[in-house]
Amino acid sequence: MSSAAFLFPVLPPLLILVCAGRLSAWKTAALGASAAVLSAAAVAVLAPDPGTRALAGLILLANLAVLSVFLRLLGRLRRARTEEWEARDARAAALLAEEERKNSLFRTEIEDLDREVIATRKVYAAVRGLGEAFSWEEMIPHIDFAVQNCLEFRDYQLHLLDDNAGYQKVLSRGSRLPEPPADPDSKRPRWHSIHGDFYVENPICQGPEKIGFLWARATDEQAARGEAPVLEDTSEIAEELVMGLQKARLFTRLEKLSRIDGLTGVHRRQIFNERMNEEIRRARAFKSFFSLLICDLDHFKRINDTYGHQAGDEVLKRTGELLKECVYETDFVARYGGEEFVILLPQADPAGVKRKAEFMRRRLAREIFSLAWSEISVTMSVGISHFPRDGSDPSALLRAADRALYAAKEAGRNRVVDAAEMG
Repeated sequence: MSSAAFLFPVLPPLLILVCAGRLSAWKTAALGASAAVLSAAAVAVLAPDPGTRALAGLILLANLAVLSVFLRLLGRLRRARTEEWEARDARAAALLAEEERKNSLFRTEIEDLDREVIATRKVYAAVRGLGEAFSWEEMIPHIDFAVQNCLEFRDYQLHLLDDNAGYQKVLSRGSRLPEPPADPDSKRPRWHSIHGDFYVENPICQGPEKIGFLWARATDEQAARGEAPVLEDTSEIAEELVMGLQKARLFTRLEKLSRIDGLTGVHRRQIFNERMNEEIRRARAFKSFFSLLICDLDHFKRINDTYGHQAGDEVLKRTGELLKECVYETDFVARYGGEEFVILLPQADPAGVKRKAEFMRRRLAREIFSLAWSEISVTMSVGISHFPRDGSDPSALLRAADRALYAAKEAGRNRVVDAAEMG
């Protein structure tokens, strides 16, 4: 065998060694396998005798064994590298997911902070507006802003404590609400379910004193959030508004004092004049009608002269109470001056007005007044006019009712006369 024949068997491992760092692993393996096959063919051709060819074949088998070992090592190496890259990818994915989670939390915190800042600005604007208001009328839009924009209620009622230890509805917005629960002493916020809707009852307390409460229908978004978060947010914001609402309570008391006659408890004459003009505008706009009553106590001067002015004040006070008891909430009672009272009855049938006036007259006549050491009864005369039948402006209506009242006095007092009866 020539020396060249022995060079071929060593070509495969040499090629593997030379190409391992230059080519990919699988290309190096393919090149080594090809070289082994070619070297086997070359040995078979060039070897001079069978012994040499056998020796060359053994060397070739050794090369193939080396190639097999190399391929196994290559497979292990590839698996190791694949596992390493997969582990690196998994770590990278985990790091990316963690960063995304942190970014999501950060974005959520930023959004929560933005909402908190916006909410704080709204509350500040409401508190400032309530603090700068100088009348109940000026406070109403700020209260409405606080409830609708800070507390996010659309349908609500605000009830404030009045001088008689009762809660008076001073403000109402949105659609009609059911009556609030009859538990005026409750000082904790409560969640109610009524006919499929949810309602919030939030007390307004200044220190230990409860000065009012908010009664509101929860929106769909609030109902979805649930009881606990809505009550917590409502209570926190309401606490910021307590001083303003206490101020609102004082303003309502002042307004009531300015509108109500301190002795009789009915409206003052100035308020009656405003209401009369309002009723005329409404009646003209809706083509409706209303009635006016002037009630005058009979022989009232004799009571003052006989029993004193304090006794006369008691009679006026009780008369005001009786008149209010005899009319509906939509009716209007005012003291017109001295012992005269006026009553407005919107959309009242003339015949029904006459019956109601007779009922009030008889009710007062049955009342027994204990004055000094005596018990007396008091009567009144009533004159009635109707819009637009007896007049289309306040002056004409008052003149017609006053003429009817004069006719009742002339006819012997303690009676009711309608302007239509005077011909």
